[in-house]
This record gives sequence, C-alpha cells and structure tokens, in this order.
Amino acid sequence: MSQTSAMPEERRVVTVLFADVMGSTALGEELDPEDMRALLALYYATAKDVVAQHGGTVEKFIGDAVMAVFGLQQAHGDDPERALSAALELRDRVRSDAKLGERFPIRIGVNTGEVVAAREHDAGDFLVTGDVVNVAARLQQAAAPWSVMCGERTARAARATFAFADRISLDAKGKRQPVSAYALNGRLDRPSALRVPLLGRDADLEQLELVARRAFAEQRPFLVSVIAPAGTGKTRLLEEFLDRLPRTHENAQVAIAQCLPYGQRLTYWPLRAVLYRLVGLTEDALPTQVREQIAAWLARNDFAGHGATANLLAATVGAGEGEVTDRAALFSAWRDAIEFASTRGPLVLVFEDLHWSADSLLDLVEYVMQPRADAPVLMIALTRPELLDRRPNWGGGRRNHLALTLEPLAESAVTRLVEHLLESARPDVVQRIVKRSEGNPFYAGELVRSLIERTSSLTDVRAVEEALANLDTVQATVLARLDLLDASSRRVLQVGAVFGRTFRVRGVAEVDGLDDASVALLCQDLIIKDLVRHVGSDDYTFRHILIREVAYQTLTRGERARLHAAAGRWLEAQATGREEALAELIAYHYREAVGLTSAAGGGEVAPLRASAVRWLETASQAATAGAASLEAARHLRAAIELTDDDQRRAVLFEKLGDLSISGDQSSAAYQSSIQLYRQIGAPAEQLLSALAGLLTIYTRSMGSIANRPSQDELDRLRMEAAALVERVGDERIVARFFIAESFLPFWLGSVTKPDVSQFDAAETAATRALSIAERLDDARLQSAARDGLAAVQTLRGQARAALKTNYPRLALEDRVDLLERMDAYGVITWAHCWLGELDDAARVSAAGLALLQPGQVPAWALHVVAWRAYALALRGDWDQAAAAGERALMLWEESGRLTAGYALRGFAAAFGVAHARGAEAAAERYREAIEEIERAFIARQGPRQERYLAFVRDDAHAMHAAIAERFPYDHRVIELWERLYARLADLAYAVDADLAQRVIAFAVRYEYRALEASARRAFGVGADDQAELRRALEIFDAIGAVPYSARTRCELAQRTGDRMMFDAGARVLDGLGDVDQLRRYEDLFGR
Repeated sequence: MSQTSAMPEERRVVTVLFADVMGSTALGEELDPEDMRALLALYYATAKDVVAQHGGTVEKFIGDAVMAVFGLQQAHGDDPERALSAALELRDRVRSDAKLGERFPIRIGVNTGEVVAAREHDAGDFLVTGDVVNVAARLQQAAAPWSVMCGERTARAARATFAFADRISLDAKGKRQPVSAYALNGRLDRPSALRVPLLGRDADLEQLELVARRAFAEQRPFLVSVIAPAGTGKTRLLEEFLDRLPRTHENAQVAIAQCLPYGQRLTYWPLRAVLYRLVGLTEDALPTQVREQIAAWLARNDFAGHGATANLLAATVGAGEGEVTDRAALFSAWRDAIEFASTRGPLVLVFEDLHWSADSLLDLVEYVMQPRADAPVLMIALTRPELLDRRPNWGGGRRNHLALTLEPLAESAVTRLVEHLLESARPDVVQRIVKRSEGNPFYAGELVRSLIERTSSLTDVRAVEEALANLDTVQATVLARLDLLDASSRRVLQVGAVFGRTFRVRGVAEVDGLDDASVALLCQDLIIKDLVRHVGSDDYTFRHILIREVAYQTLTRGERARLHAAAGRWLEAQATGREEALAELIAYHYREAVGLTSAAGGGEVAPLRASAVRWLETASQAATAGAASLEAARHLRAAIELTDDDQRRAVLFEKLGDLSISGDQSSAAYQSSIQLYRQIGAPAEQLLSALAGLLTIYTRSMGSIANRPSQDELDRLRMEAAALVERVGDERIVARFFIAESFLPFWLGSVTKPDVSQFDAAETAATRALSIAERLDDARLQSAARDGLAAVQTLRGQARAALKTNYPRLALEDRVDLLERMDAYGVITWAHCWLGELDDAARVSAAGLALLQPGQVPAWALHVVAWRAYALALRGDWDQAAAAGERALMLWEESGRLTAGYALRGFAAAFGVAHARGAEAAAERYREAIEEIERAFIARQGPRQERYLAFVRDDAHAMHAAIAERFPYDHRVIELWERLYARLADLAYAVDADLAQRVIAFAVRYEYRALEASARRAFGVGADDQAELRRALEIFDAIGAVPYSARTRCELAQRTGDRMMFDAGARVLDGLGDVDQLRRYEDLFGR
C-alpha cells in the first residue's frame, strides 16, 4: 500500500487563467536554447509573481503556457476580478519588459466555473479537473496577441469593475455548442455595483411609466408617492424606471433630493441637491456664487425677475441675501424654477426617504404640485408608511397624485430573485431563503450575499445551516456582511454612517485621521461589494438605508459622540462664507455629540454645548430666512435647552417670542425672556424690546390668547415699559412699544368700554409709531402701526375710516411677511362684513387666501377663513361657506387647536349652514370645536355668559342674555350680536323691545347693516311688527343677504297672507337646501 494518500475531493467554484506566447515555436528556432530558456524563466517568474500578488496560485507551466487558478486554496468572493486584474498586469509587465517585450506577445483566456479539486497530501498540490479548465484554454487560443478573452460567467461576475466588448460565439474544439466569450477592454474608471433584475414589480413599473408619459405628454405636473416599508423595493423600482427613462425621453432631466435620517431637523437641506443639479453648482460654492449662478441660469432664457427669484431660491439653501419671511413668495419661486427647468426638457424630481423630511419641505412639495402652467414635471416621493402618520391627507385627493403602495413580493418572484443571485436552482437552499425573507427583496438579497460570503460552497449543508441560523433578521444579515469586511472598510462605513445616508471621502478621511486616497480606494471596494454607490465627485451613498442604520448601530455611544463632534468641526471648517447653508447640519452633529457624551457619562460637554447653541441659533436664522418658522422655533428651543448662560437664554427666548408661532407660545417665551433680563440687569433696550413684544401679543393678538393677564398685570407691564422709553435710543423698539399701546382699547373692550382719553392716547401712540416707521421706511412697522390706528377707529365706530387706514397695508406686498399680509386681509374683510359689504368681503378674503400655500401660517389663515365663512353664509353661497368651514376646521387642527376666539364666527357660520341643511354630522363637528374653544376661555378667565355655545344649542334665553351682557360697550363682537339676533328670529323668540331698539339705533349710527337688519327682523318677528320686517327685508336685499331676505319674505308673508311672496321666499330656501326653516314654515299655505 502506498504511503501517500489523497485528501477527499472537493467541488469548488474557481477562476482559471491560461496564458501562452504566440509564435514561440518560431522564436525557439531563432534563439540559442540557453537564451530561450532564460527568457522563459523570466516569463515564468513574472507570471508567478503577478498571480501571487492577486491571491492566485500557478498550477503548472507547460512549455510557454501558464495555468493559474484563483479561489482554489481560499475563496475570496471576488476571484473573477482578481484573475482579470492579474491578466491585465501580466500582459502589461511582459509587454513593457525590455527583454521580453515584442518577443513574447502573450494572449490570455480566463474562465469561471465549478471544478473538482483533490490535493496530493505529500506534495501539497491540487489536481484540478473540469470543463472550466478546457474552456479557459480554448478562450486563450481564440484571443488576439496582447488581449484577454473571458468566459460568460467571468464577465458577468466582473462587469461592475471591468469593461467588455460585445458577446461573441466561439466554436471551441471538443464543445458541441458554441462558447460565449467576451474580449476584455479594460478596467472601468469607477466600478459600479451589480444590479439584479427587477422581479415581481412589472405592474408597478408600468404604472410609474404611464404616469410619466401622461405628465410629459399633457405638460402637467404629477406626483407619485411610492409607499412601502424598508427593503420592499422602492429604490430598486426607481432605479429601473430611471434606467429605462432615456429610451422614451432621451432629453429628460433627473434631480434627486435625499432626505436624511435626521431630516426633520433640516428644513430645506434636500433641495440643495436639486438646485445645484439643475443650475450646475459645485458643492463648495459660496453664497454670492450661488445667487449669481442661479440668476444667470434664469436669465439665459429671459426669465422675468431672475434676480429676486434667485435670492428666494438661494434662501432655501442658506445662501440668500437678507431675510425672506414671505413663504408664499419662496414657494412660488420654487414652482417658477421647476416650471422653468422643465422648458428645457421633461423633468423628474425624486425625493428619497421623504418620511424624514421637515414639515416645511412637505408643504413645498405639495404646493409645487398644484398645476398652474404647462409643465412636464414628474415628482417621485419614496417614503415609508410613517409619512401617512404625519400627513394622513398626503396628496390631498388631487387628480395629479398617485399613491403607489408596494406589497411584499410574491413567493414566485422572490424565488426567481434568489435563483438569479445564487446562480443555482438548488431548491432546498432557495426555499429556505425565500421563506426567511417574507417577500422582502432587500432581505432576500442580503441573505444570499451573506451566505455566499460566509460559505465556501452551497454543497456544504452544515455551513449553509449555520449561516442561515444566525441570519434571523435583515439587520442581522446586514451585520453579518459587515463583520466579514476588513477593519478599514468597516471603519469607512461606520464613519460614513455618522454623516448620514450620503458621505464625502474628505469628511470621512478628516474625521478618522486617514488620507483621502486610502478612503477613496476603500470606497471602490465597497462599491464592488454592493454596499455603497458613487454619486458624484467624492460623494458616496449607502446602497440601502438599512446598511447605514446597521453600520451606525455598531458604534458605541462614546464613539458616536466623538465622531459627531469631529464631523461638526470638519463641517464648521468647510462653512466659511456659507455658514447659514450648513448651519442646520453642523448644529445637528454638535447636538448629537452633546446628548451622546452625556448619556455615555464621560467627556467635557461644555465646549460642545457652546458650539451646538451657536449653530442652532444660526440654523434658526437660516430657517427664518426661508420662512420656515416652525423649524426655526424648534432650533431655538433646542438651543435654550442646551445653554446655561442666562443672557443667552434671554435672547433666545425673545427670538422665540418674535416668531409668533401662536399667541400663547409667544407670550410664554416673552415672559421667560423678561424674567431673565430682569434677573441679570439687562440693558434697557433688551428689556423694552421683550416687553413690547409681550404687550403686542396681549393687546394686538388677544384673540389667540386664552391665558390673558388681568388689567392690573397689564398695567404693571405697561408702566415698566413706559419708564424705559426715554432710556432707549433704538427707534424701532420704541415704535413697537407704541404699537402695543395703540391696541389697548381693543384689549380693554373685553372687560369695559374704553373712555375718550384712552382712545385718544391709543390714537396718538399709533400715529407716533407710524411716523417712526415711515421715517425708517420699515414696512412691517408701518403695517402694524396702521393696524393699531385702524383698531382705534373700528372701536370708535369708524369702520369706513378703518378701511381707509388698512387698505394701504395691502400695497406693501412682499415687503412684509405673510403674517402681516394675512392680518391685513383679515381685518379688511372684517370691516366689510360689519358694514354689510358682503361682495367686497368675499372678494378681499379670496384674494388673501390665494396667497397661501399648504401649511402656511395656519393661525392667521384661520382668521381670514373665519370671516370669509361668515360673509359667504350671509350672502347665500352656502356650498362655499361649507367648504370654508371645513377649511377652518383643518386650519384649527394644524394650529394645534388654538384657543382662537376669532375662529368662532367662522365655525358658527358653517354650523348655521349645516344645521339649516340637516347635515347634523357636520354641524356636530362645528359644535364640538366651538365648545372646546369657549370652554377654554371660561376655564381660564372665569364664569361668563355663554355666547356661541348658546347659539349652537338653540338656547334662546342664553342668546338673549349674551347680547345684554356685552351691549353696548364691546364694539368687537358686532357679528356675534348679528348671529344671535338672526337665530332668535329663526326661533320666533320674543326679544326685549327696549334692548332691540337700542341695538338698532346703535347699528344705524355706525352703519352696521347686517346687525341692523337681523335686529329689526328679530324684533319684527317677536313683536309681530310688519314695518320692522319690511325694513329688515329692504336691508337684506340691499346687502345681498339672500337666505335672510328669503326667510324675512316668508315671515312677512305669514303675517300679510301674501302667498306669492311666501312662495318666492320658499323657492330660494328650497334651492339653498334650508330644510330647517322650511320645516318651520310648513303650516303656511299648505307647505
């Protein structure tokens, strides 16, 4: 028996390389045998060295031929790439060698496949057999001198790294079928990840392509929301769509906005990528360059107002010049820009991971999708279902919105996917992976990749079982793949994950103390392993967000803290000249560093806190400049939480109050600021500024304040502020205080009737403020001062004078923010309603609301909508009034269900319409809103007579008592008295004659036409006074109050027996759907 024994045979997938020298026989005839042997020795040494450097082994030399195998002693996972790299290097080294050179024109064949390998125990050599070896030899024979010919499996495995010529068929000796072959052209400049075929999503892809065709053919913007959990195939569907797009629309432009995992802290950051892509900006462009290049881009096609639009667009990415507080103008600029870009060819805008975006960005996306002009634009939003938790009405039921929900893949599709990735149809392994993936294609792909990387052969049942047993979740599967990376590659992923879904080579290198070249090289390897993608210059993005999440989770809290701090410092160094553009991102990293350092229980946090506060304040300024007040407030609150410097906290609280998110929130912020300013003995300017802000909220915005101060508290604040005026040189601060003083009668009207001296003092304060504002050419102060002066005029019963004072505010347009503009439209609509000028009220309110975009200033929009609902209900535009009522409810919800007394008139008007039509479900919604708001006032201000609550409950006695309680000193509730008298007339309640006559006289004196008419009608019905009813009818007809003209006709006809008059009134009510009143009149004339 022989002493040598063979080890067991193994089936292995390897890559075989054959190389030989063309014309070697003729060369041997020319050269001396010793010279030929020396050249061959040099050739063999070169081959052995090259093959070893690439992880292969030279199995044999046969004459002038070399056979090498990759993946035999140890599989590397990238053996085809190693073999091709070795082939190119061997070719180049031989050709450039001075002795070999043109004498040894080699040709190379490379093939990949399964072989049977057995090792000779004593020699340590493998014996390799299989068809793959024979085919490699045939490929080498078919290759041209100095070229490399590859088999199909080799080319498929290496196509992410190498470029190949088109497939050819070779008739190889000994093969019954032709062999597919590919000539190797060389290495790609940048490797790309392999892409699996799209399986099981044909119907979804067809829908997406159909919408694209419609959007581009009809020149109409469309939004497609692709909604699915992580890993379900959103990104792969998008990739396939974009790959196919050039075939049907070769001139289509594509811009991708990527929302970061901490996107709700970054307002418009994703829009940077879109803007920079469309305009052609570089990542490091300075703000002046950003504005200039955007303006030049717009100007190339004679875009009107390109300079102003460029500044608005730049403001969204922190590169604006000055503050842009008008979000309507900013949103409009983006719609203009997108429409403009689409004139150069169909435009596809992609928002990845939209569920992470800030609310302001969601508002902008919805606004842009409101069609205005012909624009071939397709917006695609990739989002998880969490977006619908934040925005249940996402898409708003618009006809140009498609929600594409991806369900888990069918088992057959996942089976085909796994078989493709495994390049095997082994049913046992395939089915285990399919079952484990539960229809999630990303999970299935990661399971396959991890299985391939962790096992040398699928025939090793035990290894397969162990690998799958440890991969019980998609996260565990990804982690298993990361564990197989070398330490340097794994580190790049970890540091990159700190930056987010996308990272820059320079950033990773700087943060972790590496050189750029090393990181770039590692990224190339990560591309090959299908973990990241190259997206431009030195930017890389994780192939899937779950890979980023798992990589980040592998870091300890302490290490995360260190890396976030380092990332913040690196970005800070890059931010010179473009601080506002990067402020939110820098603030995020420093804030994370603070939180993680504190949680880890170690490290000095004071410097980190200081940096975080500084950049959060800058981020707030950037958000304010982009008219994103909610995000600005969030940054300020975060800064307040982090700083322990009372001076800094006081300033931050004042800035938070200035944002005017809501009356109660602003007043609370100002109070905190004032308290801190007092404690630290702040300069008079700072204290007066905060006091003026608080007093303005109390007096001017009292309708949004439930927790109002007592008169004594207000007087103390006013006296403190007045004592500071002479010590303050800043006229703007002084003007703000005078504006607050001008609204004092408005505040006093809630408790008593202001006297003449108080009116005079308020008018003087408003006039002084307006004078300062005009001298300083400060549009916002001018608007506020005019509002104060008009408030005095309104409460003096001079509604027409108030209109004259307020209308110039509309001319200020974009010089004031949207809050001021909405306030102007609201108070002008208000005055028109009181004067009975219902057509003007409808016109003005419509013009104001046309300026608004979704989500903009909901509390101020609610004021305008409430007055609009009131005017439309009186005018008989009941369908529009009902729509306005629904919008009011929505705005109230968006405002956080504010204790907004000013909303009550709108809810009551919409309630009246719903109740009249018998729409009790709608009526109940308004009743609940009214009850919540009025109960809040009662709870905070003490017992008082129910007002609108009495109205919605049809409590006639309480309604009458509410009029008596407030008349005549409160000129702020004219519409309340009108509504109560109108309902009392509906109910045929006998009102107090003396009170009614006094109200009528009051209304006549101040031209409150609707109030006069409703009071006369109520008195006429209760006292059976036909003369009052006729006078009421004349007024209702004159002001166009159609429903009340009709009701009054019916009531007058009841008393006169005029059937024609009754029928005329009843027909109108029937057309309106006023079933409530028709039921009351049903006994008249047989109805």
